[in-house]
Amino acid sequence: MKLFTNNWMAFAAVLLASGAMQATAAEEKKDSAPAKDYVACFTSWDKNMHTLQTDFVQTTEYDGILISRSEGRITYSQNGPKLRLDNVEKGKITQTALTDKKNIWIVDEKGLPVTEVKWKDWLAGQPNQALFDFGNYTALMARHNASVLEKKDGQVILRLEPKDPGQSYTLYVAVAESNCFPTYIAIESDLMKTTAELKNKKLNAALKDDVFKGMKK
Repeated sequence: MKLFTNNWMAFAAVLLASGAMQATAAEEKKDSAPAKDYVACFTSWDKNMHTLQTDFVQTTEYDGILISRSEGRITYSQNGPKLRLDNVEKGKITQTALTDKKNIWIVDEKGLPVTEVKWKDWLAGQPNQALFDFGNYTALMARHNASVLEKKDGQVILRLEPKDPGQSYTLYVAVAESNCFPTYIAIESDLMKTTAELKNKKLNAALKDDVFKGMKK
């Protein structure tokens, strides 16, 4: 259960990179193009993302001290929906989790079953549900107050703060300025900070027929 107790539990949420926009006098003219709504652009992924494959590297720090580092791959299909989480060590898959967002099936590196848990129960315990809940970003944004924090080096950073006063954390999502593709996700709570960088992303690419093999119907 290493994938869910250590690497994924702290994995929290969704961040956007780059910048605070200052309007100039020229930009305020009536014939000027309005500033891009990055929040709306981000939530539009719900309908535009049919499949996604991405590698990630995740780190967790406490008071600036590195606690853990993990890496893996996420494969998502809107048809189902289906989600696959691969835990990777030294370039090899050590454990895989498959879910239809009703149940989660965990299998070992040989594809043999390890255990089964309820998606709803597991997700409720995750501080950063957004990363796993692809296709549901509109609902995520509805639970947070969002603002553009920074714009830098072709990325826009969104800061998300929970509307629920009983929750205390800050979620950051960095997206590419050109197409709003998420590139970085981070969550801060007290002295704990967990970040995830998304790499080698493939949007709406064809998936192998057996990528979700191991899911029960």
